[in-house]
Amino acid sequence: MSTYYDLSHPFDENSYHPFGFPSFVNKQHFVSHGCRHAIGTFSLHTSTHIDAPYHMVEDGKRLEEMDLKELIGSAVIVDLSQYYGIDTAPSRGIEVEHLEKGLASANLEVKEGDALILYLGRSEQYITDTYRYYSDYSTLSFELCQWIAQHKVRLVGLDAPDVDLAQEYLDPPFAPVNHRYLLSRNIYVIENVGGEIEKLLGKRVELIPAPLKVKGEYASGAPVRLLARL
Repeated sequence: MSTYYDLSHPFDENSYHPFGFPSFVNKQHFVSHGCRHAIGTFSLHTSTHIDAPYHMVEDGKRLEEMDLKELIGSAVIVDLSQYYGIDTAPSRGIEVEHLEKGLASANLEVKEGDALILYLGRSEQYITDTYRYYSDYSTLSFELCQWIAQHKVRLVGLDAPDVDLAQEYLDPPFAPVNHRYLLSRNIYVIENVGGEIEKLLGKRVELIPAPLKVKGEYASGAPVRLLARL
């Protein structure tokens, strides 16, 4: 019998994004209407979310153009927390050497078409110390992005707010080289991975990302319910 795990963070008024917190207004109440209905305002890149190529590539795929068959499939979940956890130096690029050590210690191999989910030991910090989570995280190095492309990974996710360091967004026009490198190759990105990820470290799983099917000019990304099955 399959066991499912949820690798998503909660999505509510406490879900921070650099553009602010989501806001919700109740429009119908059970006492008066016999139902409940709320309206929400939020960034589409809030909480656990997926980036479509359109997010950072001028003519990239929009969210509705991404086939679910491109998203769902085998994934390896690699524990890198000993190198990039909350007690280590922040704002660094993940070294290929550390990824390969993490794979070897778990007896995992990245195969063509796999998704790669990296656990940096920061997912709990998203809940407990949001400011630090967003301000001094570590993330992919450009060398690791090249490694990901060379190994024909279909999707990369991690428990960090961005695949580029915060310094890339100080002044527009922004230069997020990791985003552009990956997304221009249709290697999809999931940021703010969390939930039950610690239960799956060192495992190969079936990853099931289920993003909102946003269409048109707004379809640069969306919150995603990220599920995994052993």
